Amino acid sequence: MWQLFLHLSDGYLLAMAVWLVLLGLTPIGLMKLRRRWASDAFRLKFVRTWLSGWMLLCVLTLPEVGFTLLYDTTDSFDMTNVSRRWFKVHVAPDVRVLEFSNETGIQYRSDSDFVLNPPADQRHVCFLGDSFTFGHGVADVGDRFSDRVSKQLNEAKDYRVAVSNLAWPGTDLVWAEAILKNDFASNGRIDDAVYVLCLNDIEAFHDPTMSRSTTLSQFDPDGTLFRDTYFYNWLYFRAFQLLRGETRDYYSFVKEYYDGDAWLRFREALARTSAMCDENDCRFRVAIFPFLHNLGPEYSFRQIHGQIQADCEDLGIDCLDLDPALSAHSDERLTVNPFDAHPNERAHEIAAEALTEWLRNKAVDGNRSQGDSGQSLERPIDD
Repeated sequence: MWQLFLHLSDGYLLAMAVWLVLLGLTPIGLMKLRRRWASDAFRLKFVRTWLSGWMLLCVLTLPEVGFTLLYDTTDSFDMTNVSRRWFKVHVAPDVRVLEFSNETGIQYRSDSDFVLNPPADQRHVCFLGDSFTFGHGVADVGDRFSDRVSKQLNEAKDYRVAVSNLAWPGTDLVWAEAILKNDFASNGRIDDAVYVLCLNDIEAFHDPTMSRSTTLSQFDPDGTLFRDTYFYNWLYFRAFQLLRGETRDYYSFVKEYYDGDAWLRFREALARTSAMCDENDCRFRVAIFPFLHNLGPEYSFRQIHGQIQADCEDLGIDCLDLDPALSAHSDERLTVNPFDAHPNERAHEIAAEALTEWLRNKAVDGNRSQGDSGQSLERPIDD
C-alpha cells in the first residue's frame, strides 16, 4: 500500500486531502443548521437533502480511495492511471539502458546488466519480443519466462548459459531486427536469438492501420474527474472499451492481416533477420505465443499458428508453438486479470517449461556455422 501511496502526485494528494476535509466538515455544518432550523420544516427538508447528498458523495469517494491505496494491476493497453502507476512501481526500478557502439541505445527491463560479450564458456540466449516477453503485468522480473528459463537451464552443473531479455512493450519484428543489427555491429555475441512472436506483431506490416492500439491514446478523457482519478478513470476506460467496436473486436482484425500482403512482408522480414543472424554465427529461433483470452479447444488462431510454423520450416527457422503447452492449462486463469489479456505468472511458468525443454534438447542444424554445427544449445564449461 505504501508503494502505491508514494507514487501519487503532489497535486492528487492535495486535491484528495482538500476533498476529504470538506467531506469531514460538511456534516458538522449541516448538523448545526439542523439545530438552528429545528422549528422550520422547509429548511429542515433542505438540510436533509444535503445530508443525503453528503452520504452519496461519501459512498462515491470510497472506491476512489480503495483504488488509490489498494488496487495495483494493469490493463491490456496500459490506458488507465492504475496501470500507468503499476509500471512506475514495478517496472521503472528495473529499467536499464543498453548502449551500442554507434551511440544508439535502448531501454530494457532486467535485474542485471546486458553483457554484449558473455564469457566464452557461456552460451548466450537472447529473448526478443513485445509486452508478452517484457512481462506486462508481472511484477517480479524473476517470474517472467525468460528469467525462469535462465534458472532452469543453469540447474545442470555441466552447463552454463547466459539468458537475456531485450523485449519492450509495443515492439515487433522490425524492432527486433534493428536490435540484432546494432548488437552485431557492436561486436556483440548472441548464440541464440529467440524472437517471441505475438500474433499482433504483424500490425507493423499492415499499412492501413499500422497499430490500432496506438490510436487509443487520443481518447484520453477531459476533465479532472475522469482524467486525474484512479477509480473513475478506470471506469471511464472500461465503458470506453465496451462501447467502441475497434477495441471489442481488436483480435478479429488481427486475424485478417495473415491473409494477404502483410503476412508476405512479415515472412520476408523473418527470412531477412534469420539470414543476418546466420552471417553473425547466431541461431535465429521463433517461439509463437498464443492469445490467451480464448485459449482452448475452440481457439480461433490455431490455423494461423500452423501457417507461421509451416513458413518458418520453409525458411529453415526453428519454431516452437507454445499453444499446445498453454492450451493444456486453459481451464486455469492464465491472464493478468479480466481486463488484461497478457500472460500472468502461471502462464509464464508454463511457457518457461516448454521453452527450456526446446532450448535444452533441440540440436543446432546445418544452418549454423561449421564450428557450431550439430552442437546442442548448452555449451559445456570446459568447452
